[in-house]
Amino acid sequence: MAVDVAWLDNLTLAELETGADGIFSRLRKEAPIAWIPALNAWIATTWRHCHEIAEDAEHFRGGTSPAHDRVFGQPNVLSAEGQTHGELRRVIDPPLRPRAFKPTLDTTVRAAVRARLDELAGRTHVDLLADYFEPVSVRCVADRFGFTHISTDRLQRWFHSLSHAAARGLVDPEAYKGGDAAAAEIREVVEDMVERLRGRPDESAISHWLHDGMPDGEVRSIEHMLPSLLIILLGGLQEPGHACGSTFLGLTTRPEQLGRVVENPALLPKAVAEGLRWLSPLFSGASRVPNRDIELSGVRLRQGDTVWLCYGSANHDEAEFGRPEIYDLDRPAHGHLAFGTGRHACSGSAFAPQIARIALEELLARHPRIRLEPDHEIIVRGWMFRGATELPVRMPR
Repeated sequence: MAVDVAWLDNLTLAELETGADGIFSRLRKEAPIAWIPALNAWIATTWRHCHEIAEDAEHFRGGTSPAHDRVFGQPNVLSAEGQTHGELRRVIDPPLRPRAFKPTLDTTVRAAVRARLDELAGRTHVDLLADYFEPVSVRCVADRFGFTHISTDRLQRWFHSLSHAAARGLVDPEAYKGGDAAAAEIREVVEDMVERLRGRPDESAISHWLHDGMPDGEVRSIEHMLPSLLIILLGGLQEPGHACGSTFLGLTTRPEQLGRVVENPALLPKAVAEGLRWLSPLFSGASRVPNRDIELSGVRLRQGDTVWLCYGSANHDEAEFGRPEIYDLDRPAHGHLAFGTGRHACSGSAFAPQIARIALEELLARHPRIRLEPDHEIIVRGWMFRGATELPVRMPR
């Protein structure tokens, strides 16, 4: 029997921002691949369809939205294919692999985390997201790329400006202004770094991007690097901090679970993985484009259409997860799609959870009685980038 999806004709971006849980739950049941007029795009919401499309290199190529192209530019690692994509991944991936970052986790990530906690010493009420998780995330990722000289406040401003432009630009062109300003600042900073690193390469990710695979005396152009760098910075600056937020918020839904993690930090890798599944920060951050007309589950996708892969919705697919809306530290082992899958999967899938693990481990060691403010409503929003808007907590001395 045909399902009536006329309600989608009037669905607004504002409703997607504020009501994603209910909307995507309904889509998974009624229209797992649905045309959303407000987005001028398709949305895939189930585990099977997201996985199938992401892994299908024969019928689908990488994609971005007009807003992403406007904010980031081309060529970028999200939409590039073939030789260009392979070249971009060969320079992006190595500094983010475990063998590259593990030897310095304590001297870089843990040191940055402890320094931030020192700055918060004596405060008993903080917004855990804005005052701790986000600053730690942007600091650790930026330092890995070589932006050690950029202040944490400036990094947070870049992240919020790029995120707002990418998520809101299509419906609010004014949103592009902040993204354009951030991109221009980043370009200026990178130009200075290129001049310094041209003759004096170091171990930063930016240096690897410039030099790896290039003939002696030559470096890659900023035009070739910048679009992908903006994407990596946005995803990298956001994902670890919001992974922390998702995990902490999930643990507080059942306080006994938070207590178990405080007593046994070895549970943190599992806790972070469940947090990423339960409230995926890059909820719909990936898309694909059919390279020919194709029918999938009774839906006709046209060549050139944009298909958003809602990995956050797939991570709540009732066909894959029992009671997916529940954060469950004891959930049976099952992979998640918070970092995507296939050739366009997130390059930071190993690094981001390590930042989140260490940030939570150090926080809970110093503040084992930390609790959410009891009378404050936690608001979760977003359909592209999703998470709590703030996490006010009490940190008893």
